[in-house]
Amino acid sequence: MANDNDGVPESLVSVLKATAEELMNNHNQDGVCFTVKNEPDEDVEETFSSYDSRLAEFINFDILGEEDDNLEPFNHLITNTNHEDLTGDRQVLKILLSPGIGEVLPENYVVLIHYIAYISNLQEPFDVTHLQGRRPKLFTLGNSELLPGLEIGIKSMTLGENSRFIIKPELAYREWGCPPRIPPNATILFDVHLVYYCPPERIITFDRENCNPAIFKKNLVEVKKRHLKANEHFKLKNIGKAVLKYNRALELLHIVGCVNDFEETEMMNYLNILYTNLSLCYLKQCEFNKVCRMGLEALKYSERISKRSTKLFFNWGKALRLLKDFTEAKKKLEIALKLEPQNEKIHGEFDKLQKDKEFHRTVESIILKDDNNVNDNEQLAPEFWEVFNTHFTEFYTGNDDVLTVMLNKNPDDFEVIKNKASAYDLQVHVITEAGVPTNCIAIQK
Repeated sequence: MANDNDGVPESLVSVLKATAEELMNNHNQDGVCFTVKNEPDEDVEETFSSYDSRLAEFINFDILGEEDDNLEPFNHLITNTNHEDLTGDRQVLKILLSPGIGEVLPENYVVLIHYIAYISNLQEPFDVTHLQGRRPKLFTLGNSELLPGLEIGIKSMTLGENSRFIIKPELAYREWGCPPRIPPNATILFDVHLVYYCPPERIITFDRENCNPAIFKKNLVEVKKRHLKANEHFKLKNIGKAVLKYNRALELLHIVGCVNDFEETEMMNYLNILYTNLSLCYLKQCEFNKVCRMGLEALKYSERISKRSTKLFFNWGKALRLLKDFTEAKKKLEIALKLEPQNEKIHGEFDKLQKDKEFHRTVESIILKDDNNVNDNEQLAPEFWEVFNTHFTEFYTGNDDVLTVMLNKNPDDFEVIKNKASAYDLQVHVITEAGVPTNCIAIQK
């Protein structure tokens, strides 16, 4: 993604240039003869085989489309409503996977991103930042450090956003490609997570060899201040402000460098705390997909600590239950229970999971009774309302704080539930997925 010398020390580049000049100046008329070893270098071979084996984690069979020369690459991923044309000529298409927060990032800012890059009809990615160290990659916009199409895409993102960009060859590797992995005229797909951004003057460049040990402590003090301020907002039920402060602390941690294992452990501890606190905040905001994202990111950036976090897995499991993903919800709750077998709250969540599962199955059976003739815009049958009213009463008198239910797309049904919730002084939220409203709603005490 970066310039040709990216990752190669300048000192090494200078030595190579000097050696090349000496060879050219001193060779005789017969030219220069080089001896090439045919035997593979075991160290190099081991490095590449290790990298390739780790790629298996990022294989995505959804990337594969039909092998048809008449079809545009990645055409099967695009619908009429799920994408945005960022260039006006379909050179860069954007599919929002999960929205971020705040404003779109300004021009010429420094960004910290993770990405996974694919070419069409190949499920194995050719570039994965997660395999180049756990920390996100740093780039400066407007500095020719990124492919033009990728930069256009990133400029459309907000903090914490996950998006997919499909980039035509003209704004990627063009007619040259990048042998051996990227062929000429290749359309590229990037899955990008914008971790953090800031103006260039605020960025702190860390080098593991030469890092000033005091910088880590200084930044950790600021992280703790933001964390405590967020806790105050949370206690006052200012959840939106708490989310903002937790995210600011999280951003700062993502650019903090470590000079030893002790500092890395301390950083991971705070990452885990912040991800867990954010997952609880998003639960209270009924943004269940964001709760799941916090779980995934925690295991990505602070796995050593987060894999033992009962609260993180509990929140994650509850969010999945409310999203009606009962299988995955059970898996996350089982992890939480294994960590704390005597935790009554987790046992209670298992009971709610079972009741919710039965309720959802009943609702599904009513809605899909006439499977071949189902019309998403039809009003729900009286049978549905009998089941719903019974479950609603149990919810209102019980100890659960959120009830989710799947509806058809008929607006009258939504109004019925909205009015019923209002009569009981309850809030109603429409659950979104990748920024798009779904027909699942949440009723919150």
